[in-house]
Amino acid sequence: MKADETLPQLQGSLAALDVAIGGRENALKALHIARAQRDTARSDLNLKIINTKRVQQLVADGALAQIYLDEVLAKQDAARNSLKAAEEQVAAAQVAITQADAKIREARSQAQSSGVSLGFKNVVAPIAGVVDDILVKVGDYVTTGQPVTRITQTDIFYLNIEVPAEKANQLKTGLAVELLDPSNRQQLATGSLVFISPTVQSNAQGILTKAQFQNVNSKLRDGQFVAARLIWGVQPGILVPTGAISRISGKSFVFVVDKKPNQKGQLVVRLQPVELGPIQGNQYQIKSGLRTGNRIAVTNVLRLRDGAVIQSQN
Repeated sequence: MKADETLPQLQGSLAALDVAIGGRENALKALHIARAQRDTARSDLNLKIINTKRVQQLVADGALAQIYLDEVLAKQDAARNSLKAAEEQVAAAQVAITQADAKIREARSQAQSSGVSLGFKNVVAPIAGVVDDILVKVGDYVTTGQPVTRITQTDIFYLNIEVPAEKANQLKTGLAVELLDPSNRQQLATGSLVFISPTVQSNAQGILTKAQFQNVNSKLRDGQFVAARLIWGVQPGILVPTGAISRISGKSFVFVVDKKPNQKGQLVVRLQPVELGPIQGNQYQIKSGLRTGNRIAVTNVLRLRDGAVIQSQN
């Protein structure tokens, strides 16, 4: 049976339940009316019985003829019959309520059964994510436990990173991690370590760690090749492109642009020795020799010399 066939069954069961509930409400109203009529008939019969006793005494005393007693006795019998009929109406109304309750239980059970059947025909994922691939096609018979699709969670990604064992003392959860595009070294995402294995992998003498990343702007894909960089520490410094470094006699220099143009209003560069730090991607850290705000030459460096005139490129 298809889901589009089960849904009308559920709707029909719910409608039958509403009808059954309405029928019980009507039966309850009928019971209230029957009880009121029974109470009225009982009061009328009690009044007739009292009146009959009075007439019987008057007839016995010779104050009234027998015909009056016959009339009140007939009215008393009629009142008793009316009370009996009213009591039967009350009993019938109570039976109707019992039957209405049974119909409600039956309709509710049918509605629950239809709802379960409908639920079995709607595949609901236990997690949020994006549907990857549908593993079945229309007309396939699906058995219990058979995968029908794959759900990929794209808001958070995890990456296993193997760190050399000699870095063990520097590892700690919360350590910043950068994800880089291996083709151009551009940053894809930033995250942090959330797991550090307590053991060292014997085959590679590495420590398995796991980093978590928020997939901002959906830049990451499941199974994507990336490069990872752990940020062991952060300190202020100056970075310059590797192409801006000139090496002369084993020392490192950059061409710094003079702050003031020459007499002709031209920009001039001067060789400035620098001490290099670690390389970060395509840039060197400058430990000394430059200050924030210095302008350096970054193109045609091989053609330059100390005191050469250059043109600024904005």
